[in-house]
Order: sequence, then structure tokens, then C-alpha cells
Amino acid sequence: MRHEKISPGLLLAYEDYQREGKEALTTHKRSLGIIAPKNSVKPTRSVVFIYCDENADLSHLSQYGIEINQSTGTVRTAYLPIDSLDVLSEESAVERIKPSRKLKLRMDAAPEKVKLPEFKNNTGLTGKGVVIGVIDSGIDPKHPAFAERILRIWDQTIPGPGVAEGGYGAELTGTQLTISQDTDGHGTHVAGIASGLDSTYGGVAPEAELVVVKTDLQDAHIADGVRYIFRVASEMGRPAVVNLSLGGHADAHDGSDSLSKIIDAESGPGRIVCCAAGNEGNDNIHGQTTVSSKTLGTMRFSVPYNQVGIIWLNGWYSRDGQLEISLRSPNGFVTPFQPIISNGNPSKQYNLPDARVEIVTPGPDPVNGDYNFFVQIRGGGFIFNQPVAGGVWQLRVRNTSGNNVRLDVWTLDEAASVFFTGKSISDTMKIGSPGAASTAITVASYTTKNKYTDIDGIERQVGLELDDISDFSSEGPLRNGSQKPDVAAPGAMIVSALSSTANFDRSMMVNSKFAALAGTSMATPFVTGLVALLLQRDPNLTPEAVKDLLRQNSSIPGQNAGTFDKKWGYGLINVENL
Repeated sequence: MRHEKISPGLLLAYEDYQREGKEALTTHKRSLGIIAPKNSVKPTRSVVFIYCDENADLSHLSQYGIEINQSTGTVRTAYLPIDSLDVLSEESAVERIKPSRKLKLRMDAAPEKVKLPEFKNNTGLTGKGVVIGVIDSGIDPKHPAFAERILRIWDQTIPGPGVAEGGYGAELTGTQLTISQDTDGHGTHVAGIASGLDSTYGGVAPEAELVVVKTDLQDAHIADGVRYIFRVASEMGRPAVVNLSLGGHADAHDGSDSLSKIIDAESGPGRIVCCAAGNEGNDNIHGQTTVSSKTLGTMRFSVPYNQVGIIWLNGWYSRDGQLEISLRSPNGFVTPFQPIISNGNPSKQYNLPDARVEIVTPGPDPVNGDYNFFVQIRGGGFIFNQPVAGGVWQLRVRNTSGNNVRLDVWTLDEAASVFFTGKSISDTMKIGSPGAASTAITVASYTTKNKYTDIDGIERQVGLELDDISDFSSEGPLRNGSQKPDVAAPGAMIVSALSSTANFDRSMMVNSKFAALAGTSMATPFVTGLVALLLQRDPNLTPEAVKDLLRQNSSIPGQNAGTFDKKWGYGLINVENL
């Protein structure tokens, strides 16, 4: 096996599988693209990104059960039995194998706040002739807000022959649309903000047509969905804008991850992607420290007692540094310092009395040239899947280089409850994939509304500051200093379409067809709908041109136009003069 071709997170899963068999993949299944077999005869499979020569012919790998979804391209997606990672890594045309990660899903008062009615009245724009793509939890095809405007649904979660972009799921049209259901409700709500038709709670572009991908949230499959929507729109001769109200933090936070690279490659004139900034503004998931040359640094993170089965730390630092990595448990037990391992297997396991720790410290990442290490922590002892010891842990780093090194680390855990503490906290760089994509329009949330009346006539109020950036909205910039988010849009307590198959609490419903939700997930489709209006006016607008228009018509209260802020981006959109 060519270990250096396999990214740290995937290598962790593979090493656990080699040692402990299929049972060890149970926890990895929650984060990586691990697909458990339905019976003991079929192998455990993984969804991966393959980096390779653009025109490499990899069809011969099918003999090993490796199913590659694209025949050309430098970044492709694939299914493979996890045992075939060895064969794939030995393929000369393959440069890197990265895991698919499971991402998380992230209007009455809002339009007036950003002067949308004035803009639409002055221009007459409605989104007609534009395709809005929504990659999310699906859509309720029976909701009257979308009547006769859903062109296709690619439901990736049901059995079927798939589409050109991937041989899985089923493409639905016409009367078949109702086969697909949105039991989560997130996608229907998002689609309603972008393009719902309703006299009271209408969306931004009510005459745009919809191409929907109901995704299983694997970022490899989200990438396939982006390709699919742009292909369908191209075949129809229409411009398209894709909405991605989802994200994660297992990437480099610099736009070099696989999904962001594919978004950048697929975007262009009349092909725009809008992404949510994220909802971790109040969560201390990012830690940062600068370690001086030839010294020891520490970062502290807190783990709740008896709640977390597995923890990952995703660490990145500059190619100019050299760090050795160690872990200290709350009981004071430590692992040895592990250096960078450029040759052979960079994954090493350490059994402490109170934890099982695995550290992966490979050479520089071939995509961005920086160093990435992964740390995995599981409970100790002889009981499988025992919770990780609660308390304050320490990540210990020793700088063996002649340069000072800034280290950025993000916590990843199944319970979303592991946070950095004390001086280790850095309230920045919480915009990950796909919001980190350079061509994407990345959207923060602004609070236009903090109370509403529910279906039972009860007034509901939330603790958000009115007419201010929403405190939950994730901060930039990116790790490489690039300025994200781009703009802010209304995202708090937005009333939009309610899926009939979703189990929403009555306190969130305003009536039987509409519900109020908050998040950058809600702010993003507001911008997606706005982009659809702009594409109706000029179908050849590029991502750069759209961003320039939005920046020129956005501002932060009390700041000069053109000022960037890590929370606001370039500020709240004022649509009137677009």
C-alpha cells in the first residue's frame, strides 16, 4: 500500500478496520463515507474522492469492485470495497485518495429589510428562465408553493440506476416526483426561501424552476449533485444557481478540499454556487496557537463526561514548520511525541490506561502543500465503544523547526460537544467546506426578525439581537487569509414552506403550510434567489461579477462601504440598486 497517497482521516478508518474488522467502522460511518453491507456476503464500501491525471483511464479498476463515477477530470468520486484501497493506492495515475465526509444541514419581514420589493418592482425580475438547484434533504413536491415548477429530482437515497454523474439513486420527473419525500423538512424550507410562490410567504425568485438533489449528505455525492444540476441546466440552455445550505469541518478551511475544488471547476458564466457560512458562531470548535521554534506548545479542549464515543482533531499548519504531536488525557497519561512520517505508514496507535489514541502525521498535503495531522481518541479499557474520558485534554505540540509555527485545529465529534477552552480558543476560521470554495458566494446570517406567532396563536421570541448579525453565524476568514463570508442576508426566523412529511414541533409552525427557522441555511437561499433574478437579467454573469455586484451593494452598519469583517463579510445586502 502507498500510505502517502491516502489522506489521514481515511487512513485512520482503514487502520481500525484492519485491526478490528467491520465493527470498528461503526463510528467512522457517522463521519466518513463508509457504507455498511446489507448482508455478510457483500464487502464494506467507502465513498472517496480520487485525485488523478485528467484523462486517466481507470476503467480497469472495476475488476476490484472500484466504481468510478466520472471518466475524466482531476478530481473524481468513486465507490470501492475498503479492502481495495490497497490496489487503488498502487495505481500510478492516482495521486491522492480522500474520504467523502458526511456534512450537516445548516419570509415576511426579510424582503423589506434589504429593499427586495423595490428592486423587483423596478426591474420586473422573477427568476423566469433560470434553474435553481437545491442539494439538500429533498423537497415536498406536493407543496403548492412549487406547483408545476419542479423539473427533476435526483433522489440519491433510494435504489435506482442513477444518472450520468453517478450510478446510484433515481432520477424522477412528472408524476414520479412524489416518490421522493422530504421527511427532514430542511430542503423544502430552503427551496421556499429561494423560489416559493405565495402571497404572504413568497420566495425571492417565484418563477424560477427547480432541479432538486435529495442527498445522503456525503460530500462526494454533493459534488456529483453540483455536476448534475449544471449539466441539466446546460442541456436546457439555461443559467443555473445551486444552493448548498450545508457544511463541515474535516477540511483545511482554505478551499483546497475536494468539494470546493469541484465547485470551483464547475462554476463559470451562468453557473453560480451559493453556500452557507455555518452556524458555529457560538461554538468553540476552532483552536489556535503559535509555537515558537524549538519549544513546546499546548492546546486544551474539554470533553463532557460519558457522552462522546469518538473524537477527531483536524490539525493544519504551514509547510515551513515541523511539529511533533502528543496527547495528554485528563488523568495525566501521555502518548509519545510523534514526528512527521513521510515514508511508510504515518498512523500509530497508543493504548493509554484511560484511552486509545491514534495519531496520523503524514508529509505535506499534495493539494495545498501544508501539513495536516489527524488525532483520533476513543475510550480505553476492554469494553468496545466505551465513552471517551471526560475532562480537559491537552494536545501537546513540539516545534522542531527553525520557524515559529501557527497551528489551527478543529474538533470533530459525534455529539458536537467537544470544545476548546481558555487561551486555546480562536473565534475565527469557522467556515469550512463548501463555504470555503473561492468561487462560491458564502453567506452569513443577519437577524431581521426575532419573534413570530405560531400555529396555536402563541407569540414565540428567540434570543437574537434584532437588526444585527446573527450570533450563531460562523466567522471567517479562511486559514490562508482569504476573506469569507462574502455577504450577509436575512436568516433568522424566516418563514418558508413546510414539508407535509416532516415532523416539526408546533412551536415552529405558523400554519399548516409554513414554518419559521433560523440559520445561515436560511440566509443562503435568499441570496440564491437573488442570484436567479440577476441571471434572468444577464444569463452569462460569472461568479466574480456576481460577487462584485453584491459587495458594491452591501455594507456593515457604521462602517465605510467595502469594509470586510470576519462575521459580516462585506455586510448586509441592499438590493434596491442592484
